[in-house]
Amino acid sequence: MEEAGNNGTLDPVCSANERPYSQVILESLDLTGILLFAILTLMTLTADLVFVEEVFYIYRKIPPSKRSIFIWINAAAPVIATTSCIGMWIPRSTMFTDFTAAVFFAIVIHKFLLMMIKECGGQKLFLRHFENDRFKISTGPCCCCCLCLPHIRINRRTLFLLKLGTFQFAFLRPVLMFLSIVLWTNGNYSPSDLSPNGAAIWINCFIGVLTIIALWPIGIMFQRVRALLNCKKIIPKFALYQFALILSQLQATIINILAMEGVIACVPPLSSSARGAYMDQQLLIMEMFLITLISRVVYRKGNDDLELPVVSDQETKGNKQSSRISVEGNIF
Repeated sequence: MEEAGNNGTLDPVCSANERPYSQVILESLDLTGILLFAILTLMTLTADLVFVEEVFYIYRKIPPSKRSIFIWINAAAPVIATTSCIGMWIPRSTMFTDFTAAVFFAIVIHKFLLMMIKECGGQKLFLRHFENDRFKISTGPCCCCCLCLPHIRINRRTLFLLKLGTFQFAFLRPVLMFLSIVLWTNGNYSPSDLSPNGAAIWINCFIGVLTIIALWPIGIMFQRVRALLNCKKIIPKFALYQFALILSQLQATIINILAMEGVIACVPPLSSSARGAYMDQQLLIMEMFLITLISRVVYRKGNDDLELPVVSDQETKGNKQSSRISVEGNIF
């Protein structure tokens, strides 16, 4: 690949701002590029094989009630690596690979909240254990500076609202991504067009608001269960989830801004935006490969059932007897 503009003229590829076909990319690769493609593809295949092996482990060792949640969360990094590898080989599929990765990770965010509840023994045991406690809602990313916010009581209603906060993102993110693809096919949407007259800026801002709303319940729940689930490696699990979120969402945004500002130069056959996406895909493959390997270690430790305080039969009989006396008192 040769830098554009050596003769003082603007290369048509840079002005067109379109992604090339895969055969054009392959023909422009030198020996270093071929080795890089081979290594990144091998890393993607290795991540997929590690995930398949992890699925077999989950089915053998994890209780049935947690299997699907663990599989969804562990699949996040391999899926992002696979979609990035496809986008690297076929640049014109980037819109669809980004759509797939974004939709999948939106569901994973909801699944992570459900996992924290499941690790506490399920919703009933969670409510029983924290029935006299309160949620601290002055947490990131939404209200970390609002220390004056009151603590809210933990009950079925507040737990439902936390689930709703992550579920809305899992539902609305695919809808907005589908709308983006529909507008893109009609020429009304371009990821690199962030002008007020373009659709991308408004859709991205709305997605940003939905993301913050979805991450808020995760932070609230994590602050509440962090000490209880320390034996189940919840802090490393949360860290891996945060890394995957930042690298898959924030990294692409930063690289896209750098490409639009001209920091990432146009190198035919790749325009500035296409080269930025190309770099982001290669980085994501390496990052998700490492997260997949670390997840394999983290999710294999601390999977024993959590021993929560259980109400004894004597206490249960006493509660029933007292409730019966109170009912009889109300009748008479």
